[in-house]
Amino acid sequence: MESISAIQPDQKYPPDSVGQLIEPNVPVVSPHTSVLEIKELINKNIDEFRTINYIYITDHSNKLTGVVSIREVLKHDNHRHVSEIMTTDLIYTHPYTHQERAAYMALKKKVKAVPVLDKDHHFLGVIPYDTLLSVLYQEISEDLLKFAGLTRGHSETDDVMSLKVLTSLKHRLPWIIIGLAGGLLIARTIGAFESTLQNNLILAAFIPLMVYMSNAVGQQVSAFVIRDSALTDKLPFRKYFIKQSSIVLLIALIMSTILFGISVLFYGDFNIAKILSVSLFGTITSSILTGLTIPYVFVKLRFDPANASGPVGTVIQDFLSVLIYFTIASLLI
Repeated sequence: MESISAIQPDQKYPPDSVGQLIEPNVPVVSPHTSVLEIKELINKNIDEFRTINYIYITDHSNKLTGVVSIREVLKHDNHRHVSEIMTTDLIYTHPYTHQERAAYMALKKKVKAVPVLDKDHHFLGVIPYDTLLSVLYQEISEDLLKFAGLTRGHSETDDVMSLKVLTSLKHRLPWIIIGLAGGLLIARTIGAFESTLQNNLILAAFIPLMVYMSNAVGQQVSAFVIRDSALTDKLPFRKYFIKQSSIVLLIALIMSTILFGISVLFYGDFNIAKILSVSLFGTITSSILTGLTIPYVFVKLRFDPANASGPVGTVIQDFLSVLIYFTIASLLI
């Protein structure tokens, strides 16, 4: 029977890797340890253990062979060996895995701590539950800031009251400038279709609808890409692209059909209804580019995909929506 894992985390692991979060002070025993011995071990070292949600079973070479929850230990007779009650269906991560992926995996598998193993399956320690929650909070906060177009250094606080005005301005202004440039480009695009607008002023009223619907669908797709990329080591892009695209196409078909019916009902003009429905189908379909393709490229290039879903993605989607809308209108009028 062992008391506490003596493995210490390597300080050379990357900053956002699991290796930086390893907690070695956990109950570790051999397969032949009895339930009584485990209880004595916990009672003796309760103040030293970082977490006691699970008991970790290793062999003579410190390779993890099984895990058993403290609940299971307390349910069995003292004479039982831990090898009889442990589970060998292990959920674990590696020290070089990104901390966000490990945290999402813990949520998906519904575990309160995640063992960390090296490439040879040696037990290094665990990531405790409170650390996992802290990681999730940090990563979600960062993603929300990026969605809003805010940048920040790792050493700088998010607290507005603690930041200097110039520092806060530096975080926010670059993306706002990108938004301004994108807005000017969109304005010129609309200006290029001035004659179309003059003859059909009703089309101008539907610009916000086209822009909003495509952005809403794109943001949905992007959120799934970011989440699924965090949960899956190797996302099968072809299958994933086909499935997501089919969902987007179905959404586009349903929404454009609804808009066609409403337009005919309100305006009694089949040509306007046709322009609006076909345009909405096209703009929503274009969200596959900004919501799926661009974030996936960011993932492959090892950039944070949340950056693709902020103001840059929004500006690109707005431009595509306006361009598609007025191009279709010019062709069908």
